[in-house]
Amino acid sequence: MTGVKRKNQGMYLLLWVGIGMTMATIAANRMFASGLVDYQLLYQYLQQGWQNTANGDWKCVCRILMIRVAQTAVIELLCRSRLHRLTVPLLLIWAGCGAGLSLVLMTWRQGFLGLFVFLVSIFPHQIFYGAAWGILLIKCLSGYEARRHRFWGAVTALLLFGILLEVHVNARLLSLFSFCG
Repeated sequence: MTGVKRKNQGMYLLLWVGIGMTMATIAANRMFASGLVDYQLLYQYLQQGWQNTANGDWKCVCRILMIRVAQTAVIELLCRSRLHRLTVPLLLIWAGCGAGLSLVLMTWRQGFLGLFVFLVSIFPHQIFYGAAWGILLIKCLSGYEARRHRFWGAVTALLLFGILLEVHVNARLLSLFSFCG
């Protein structure tokens, strides 16, 4: 596969994430502004999860592990589906919606500092998750055949690094913002 084709596939994936993020940003702003959804309550729930993870609560660590493994399994199942050309954009829109909702929630709760908290909350673990899931999606869309053990070894290693960073590094970074809650 040529470099230009891979670049175009990457842009295709980012386009769908961007569409989902835009849709969620608009919807969340409308829901928070109208009072339909209490953003203070949502933020408290999110902050409690961060604090539990920073304190080393094993239930939170197991929940993160199960969620990330389930997300990867869903991506793999959707890619094996005959309708993967339709389901992959829907999956990416859903991922963008999650990011958009988080961005709006943190901005509503903390203003300009919320933008910084959003960036810290998705860094650095999302780099590894994005790489693992991106590998799966690009393999799916391109029909690229990889050596099974090496391919899944790379995906598993990226997921494990992401989980370790989310549980240890990200939790510590976010605990620095406990004064803002």
